[in-house]
Amino acid sequence: MVKIYDNICRDMKSFLNINFLISSYWGMYAVQTVIHSLIASVIAYCALLAWDIKTPQVKQRFFFMVIFLPVISFPLYQLIFPRRGDVYFRLETLLDINKWFLIDLSGVTPVLAVFIFVLALTSIIFIIQELVPIAINLLKHTRGADETEDEEMDESIVLKVAKALVGLPINENSVEILIDDDLVLFSATGLNPKIHASTGLITSFSLDHLQAAFAHEIGHIQRSRKPVLLFAYLLRMLMFYNPLAMIEFRKLAQEEEKVCDDIAIALTGKPEALAEAIDMLRPETEGYKAETNSKGVEGIVVAIEDHSHDALLKSRGFRVRHSYHDNPDWGIPYFVTLALIICLNFFVV
Repeated sequence: MVKIYDNICRDMKSFLNINFLISSYWGMYAVQTVIHSLIASVIAYCALLAWDIKTPQVKQRFFFMVIFLPVISFPLYQLIFPRRGDVYFRLETLLDINKWFLIDLSGVTPVLAVFIFVLALTSIIFIIQELVPIAINLLKHTRGADETEDEEMDESIVLKVAKALVGLPINENSVEILIDDDLVLFSATGLNPKIHASTGLITSFSLDHLQAAFAHEIGHIQRSRKPVLLFAYLLRMLMFYNPLAMIEFRKLAQEEEKVCDDIAIALTGKPEALAEAIDMLRPETEGYKAETNSKGVEGIVVAIEDHSHDALLKSRGFRVRHSYHDNPDWGIPYFVTLALIICLNFFVV
């Protein structure tokens, strides 16, 4: 009996410590950034549907708003109204989060425990999916900085690249050819931006496909001069625990691909060639099914990532072929959405 009493006291003390933690300044900041992100995301999504907004650059503004506002909302609200966290203010709010945290799910698990689990899981995903790959790539580049490529390049491949670049605002020196049979294409931005293309891709693509693909990567290089994604990623790193920030950043990155598709079409005037190039980059369905069957959990993770990547490529190809255009008058919808999010979140504590 004494042991049971001690266990209950210990559990109560742990819960009170957690409750004290979320009632501290940084605890309230963490909790409210997540809840404010959820509210902002729902409002922004409803606004995009209500005003039928499809332009990628405009959608990016809405997604960025969802990432940015929760970062500054709590300290800004506290500065304007320091007593915002008091009991009397909470009694008159639209939503007092602490009340919801005390609810038991099925009479066993409090909402607070589920909330903390979700934040912890998101943090682990952030470390595994984003920080670890960055560290590995940096290590690879450091180790391979002094390595040189000894294989001679086929002159026909170099000539094909030169022909594909005709009419594009970039020269041959800005294209790095990788000796690889897989279809590899990406751009590296910075002080010395380069497009990296594999020999397998250059050989498989026609001149029109290659030109459209290069134009898309040129779009990324041009867009890097306005580093919206970089700033958004820094904010996303500050909210590494926030699942909504992770989701919205991925939406932002997906729309960036569509923006670069539009740049590629403007540079080449060949939307069909770009759509066909996108289709050629889609992974084989049998390939990621084989990964799932052969590698257990790791294979399932790879298959999910491949399926997500394939879905994005499919939607991009469909969009390019159908040339979506919507109403460019986005100012009023944007500022109405912004004002609504700011006002609602003030009364969510």
